[in-house]
This record gives sequence, structure tokens and C-alpha cells, in this order.
Amino acid sequence: MTAYLVLAVVVFLIFVVVGLRLGSPAVVSPVKYFFVDLTGYLQKGLSGPSRWGGKLWRSYLALQDVELENKALRQEVVQLQKEIGRYREALIANARYKRLLGMKEDAGATVITANVVGVDLAPWLATITVDQGRKDGIKPGMVVMSGAGIVGQTMETSFHFSKVLLLSDYNSAVAALIQRNRARGIIKGAGEGRCYLAYVEKVVDVEVGDRIITSGTDRIFPKGLLIGKVSSVTEGSISDLFQEITVTPAVDLKRVEEVVVLVTNQPFVESHH
Repeated sequence: MTAYLVLAVVVFLIFVVVGLRLGSPAVVSPVKYFFVDLTGYLQKGLSGPSRWGGKLWRSYLALQDVELENKALRQEVVQLQKEIGRYREALIANARYKRLLGMKEDAGATVITANVVGVDLAPWLATITVDQGRKDGIKPGMVVMSGAGIVGQTMETSFHFSKVLLLSDYNSAVAALIQRNRARGIIKGAGEGRCYLAYVEKVVDVEVGDRIITSGTDRIFPKGLLIGKVSSVTEGSISDLFQEITVTPAVDLKRVEEVVVLVTNQPFVESHH
């Protein structure tokens, strides 16, 4: 019985092979479809990993391209930020130069433009060094300004450079007026970029925000130049005859970068001898 079964299977397989080769649709179509499906599934299974690998490789290449693009964009952003910084600095410098040009026109006298190249802001000293000197016509005792206000006065000059004594130096003194009520006093240096208005009696009305200008009575600074504004007022002790008035200079003396020098020739350094 087993021999007959084996023989039947062999005969069936012969028919299958012959049918597949001859393409007889009547007898072996279902079997042919089965083997085609089986072969297709096997091919699909074998080709799947290769397709996945291809997709992974393409994704990796895409990520590499994105990373390179991001790196290029980051470098471009850094470069643009640097350019923006340079443009801003040029714009700020241009505004400063325009103010200096306006000061030249307003001064109505010979002025010399100079750049600050050195700063000495020790507690006992407040000076700056500018890049113009005797060869440019600067001498000791000339008035120095920046923006809308006074910076100080030249005190020492070499052939190429000049040292400027700032308003905040303890040795400086400028004859001044409270613009609102014309009360007189002397602006003296208090260090750390600060000044105070001395010799203003207690009966004088002084308010925070009052503008302080030069009086011209010291025959050094032309009358009407802006010195700064009152930042605080106290009466002081009972024995004091004068008010304690602090003044914030119109120019930030710690950050000044360019100045103009007025052609005057009288020092305003207060003598302690």
C-alpha cells in the first residue's frame, strides 16, 4: 500500500513538473499558482533586509547632508553676527563723529579732534590720553569736550599725545552756574567719574535735575557749556554754610572715546600750594 502511495506522489510530481514546463492551465494551474506564490514570498523575504538596508543607508546619507547643511548655516550665522557687530560699531562711531562735527560748527573757534588712547582712573587720579599733541597745535590748558558736555582740560602735551585732566579728578575746578536760577558755584572733582558743586549757600533753591553750565568767570571755559545735572542735594550739617550738591557729568567720563579740543590756553587745575 505504501508503495502505491509513493508511486502516486511521484506520478503527481511528474505531472506538476511537466505541467509547469508545458504551461498546461487545465491540470496544474492551482499548483503553479501555489509555487509562484511560494517563490514570491521567499523572494520578498530575502529581498526585505536589502530594502531595509537601502532605506537605512539613504536615511543616514540624508542625515549627513542635513548635518553638513546645519554646520554651514551655523558658520554663516556666526559670520553674519560679526558683520552686524561691525555695522553697529560703525553706526555708533558715525553718530559720535556727527556730534563732534556739530560741536565744531557750534564752537565758532578752532577745534582739534582726537581719539582716546589711554585711561587712568585710579582713585586719586582721573586722566585720559589722546592721540593729538603739540604737532597738531595742542598745548596745556586747552578745554576738552565730547558730545554735548565738558570732559576736562589738557594738562601735559608731547609731540604726538596729550594728557587730559578730567572733571572728576580731585584737582579740577570749573566756575559754574545753576542754569535755572543763575546761582554760582565751583564744580570740583569727586573721583569715580563724579563731581560736586561747591560754595552754594543753603538759601539757594537747588533741585535734582538742575542743569549746571560754565559761568565763564574763570576766563578758561566759554560761558554756557554744559557740565552736567544735579543728582542729589542735602543741607549738610548745621555748621556748614553751603549745601552738599552732587553733579553727574553730561559726559560719561569713564567711557569717552573721542574728544574735541578748543583752542584756549588757560589751566583750570586748582592749586593746592
